Amino acid sequence: MDLTGQLLIATPQMADSRFANAVIVICRHDASSTMGLVINKKAKGGLTLQELAEQLKLGEPQVAGDTPIYQGGPVEGTRGMVLHSGDHLLTDSVMVSDEIAMTANIRIISEIINGGGPSEYLITLGHASWAEGQLENELKSNSWLTMPYAHDLVFHCLNSNQWQDCYTRLGIATEHMPASVGHA
Repeated sequence: MDLTGQLLIATPQMADSRFANAVIVICRHDASSTMGLVINKKAKGGLTLQELAEQLKLGEPQVAGDTPIYQGGPVEGTRGMVLHSGDHLLTDSVMVSDEIAMTANIRIISEIINGGGPSEYLITLGHASWAEGQLENELKSNSWLTMPYAHDLVFHCLNSNQWQDCYTRLGIATEHMPASVGHA
């Protein structure tokens, strides 16, 4: 089963504290590995687009400088990745689905800062990745749930609500879920 473009939602049973209450967009899933971006955890220190522009010496943002930067995952934690609408692509952008793309090129960050680029975007630092079979094992052990991509949850939901909103859409009341799960 190809999970590319799907949402991965941490269950209350998630043992890895780095992914507690995480919502991840799966950007690539194949037989050898999986890669995704956590979209609901702000970067450490509350990093904003204004501060990122200053750090990268890209000039004064022509868009909302208080736009938060997200911690996309624990792998390559300083590498910028942009999850964005498919209306603006660079040659190295990767289409995740018909609606969204992912670009790991500083040029797209520069274009966003200068008021160009995609109409919708989330800038992350780092990403999440799994080796062959690792995510499948975590799914079997009830660490994650999956759901179809929901554009409004990714780009238009307050990040503090995304995890709960995913469960609400799945029809699951998290307050009734046990913190641990056994296997019959």
